[in-house]
Amino acid sequence: MSKVKEILRLKFDAGLSLRDIAASCNCGKSTVDDVLRRAQNAKISWPCDLNDKELLSLIYPPAEARKTAAEPDLNYIFSEMKRKHVTLMLLWEEYKRDNPDGLMYTQFCERYRIFKKTNQLSLHIEHKAGEAMQVDWAGSTIPYVEPSTGEEKEAYIFVSVLPASAYPFAYAYGDMKQPNWIDANVRAFEHYGGVPRVIIPDNTKTAVKTPDLVDPLLNASYTEMARHYGTALVPARPRKPKDKAADENMVGNVSRRILAALRNRRFFSVLEINQAIEIELDKLINRPFQKLEGNRKTAFEAIDKPALKPLPTVRYEYADWADAKVAFNYHVEYQGFFYSVHYSNIGKISRVRATASVIEIFVDGERIAAHKRNFHTFKRYTTLPEHMPECHKAVTGWSSERYLSWAEKIGPKTRHLVANILDSREYPVQTYRACMGIMRLASDYSPETVESASREAIDKGTCTYKYFSIILRQTALKESSEGEKVVSNTNLRGAKSYAGGGMNA
Repeated sequence: MSKVKEILRLKFDAGLSLRDIAASCNCGKSTVDDVLRRAQNAKISWPCDLNDKELLSLIYPPAEARKTAAEPDLNYIFSEMKRKHVTLMLLWEEYKRDNPDGLMYTQFCERYRIFKKTNQLSLHIEHKAGEAMQVDWAGSTIPYVEPSTGEEKEAYIFVSVLPASAYPFAYAYGDMKQPNWIDANVRAFEHYGGVPRVIIPDNTKTAVKTPDLVDPLLNASYTEMARHYGTALVPARPRKPKDKAADENMVGNVSRRILAALRNRRFFSVLEINQAIEIELDKLINRPFQKLEGNRKTAFEAIDKPALKPLPTVRYEYADWADAKVAFNYHVEYQGFFYSVHYSNIGKISRVRATASVIEIFVDGERIAAHKRNFHTFKRYTTLPEHMPECHKAVTGWSSERYLSWAEKIGPKTRHLVANILDSREYPVQTYRACMGIMRLASDYSPETVESASREAIDKGTCTYKYFSIILRQTALKESSEGEKVVSNTNLRGAKSYAGGGMNA
């Protein structure tokens, strides 16, 4: 018989006191009191017909199971952590608001740490929504055949990614030069439908002019594009691929999922390649995640898309920047063409901004001239009348009269040649560089040689610096060869003097 039943018998049947029952059952008085109180609460009377197991289950009922704390939605937490300013403390507070008996903060953080480790989501950087776009060229290329020549060429693949949602973009180009690099960035913005706050390129020359760990010198055209879209350029540190690990990983995905899928295709233009890439890129975007819910498209729409800055109303037009000194004829050279500025800027260093249609010239950050871009190879000077000094004389003292005066000292033909060159343009100042070149050439030859070359240039109607330089060299060579005459000498031994040699001696 159990000790519980014995306590009940001694109390209700024998009527002993608590002290006596405790002494008889070899237990404490408080234990006897507790058993009797529990029996009363369970409404157990004596005699008791319950077996020991049933009696004990009524006297000591099983404790009510403690409520299990509601587990946090770790996929939701991982997604929310990508949003700007969101912290684990904030998410835990929201969790506790909905689940007062939920996990404490330490357990909450531990659950999240294990989740990231299990799903291999722990990254060097916790990416925020809409914060950055990482960009690079893929290491592999796609070959294509130029139909007109049959030549095999390579197409280079630009790859960008929004790290928070792993949302990619890819586009092919015929080369990796700066205009294509900037066009690729612009197309990426249009693909995403918005602009991130930061662009992270590597240290390619099209992005960074001079790499530096602390203060890299950025490419002017790339910086202007970023300014137009209201974003910032933050190049990855040299030899630190983890700074743009998401794009390095996406380059691998693009290579495996897109380039490898197109390996057996034969292409005949970059356009065909981009059409094929668009199809494969869509497949990659809609491919389900292996260890997370959804895909890159759903992640992008939930995470990055709401956080992107809107696109500007006007699309960026590529502009090239170059340094150029204002010449003595108050013109600035850009890619073999010459554009005028006000003559007061002679000798100053200017910045030239060139788009497909306009040339702008800046000095000390102020625009001093703007011209429609010139592509006329036979008329390379563009001059505005308001830029000219009075009587077309530059402040340096160079003028048409000065060139004619110099040429007259050489000879009348040279003066005639220089006069023809000065009259060959709408404004004589446009020919000053050619006249200066002729002066320099003439300093290396005699006046007679220059006069002869000038006569020939006039006769042939080729009064330009280029053709005069050719004629002058040819004239000098001709005169040099004519001057080398054979000298006759009668004091020569004949053939008979050598016949037999010393054998006749």
